[in-house]
Amino acid sequence: MSVFDYTYEAVWSPEDRAFIARVAEFPSLAAHGNSRGGSLRALRSVVDSVVKNLAASGEGIPPPLGADKDSKR
Repeated sequence: MSVFDYTYEAVWSPEDRAFIARVAEFPSLAAHGNSRGGSLRALRSVVDSVVKNLAASGEGIPPPLGADKDSKR
């Protein structure tokens, strides 16, 4: 599984004057940036860290929404 398998969205926030990226599988995570791509890169970095920490601690890692529940990645 890769951090690129998750479901991301980045939208402009007029009040923050920045793009805000979110990931559906981790609803509490968000990142902002000056561009859509920048906010997505920042969020993927956060997701990568969170997934590594979850794996290291033995906690469950949310599967990507599009993942086949029967497939082993």
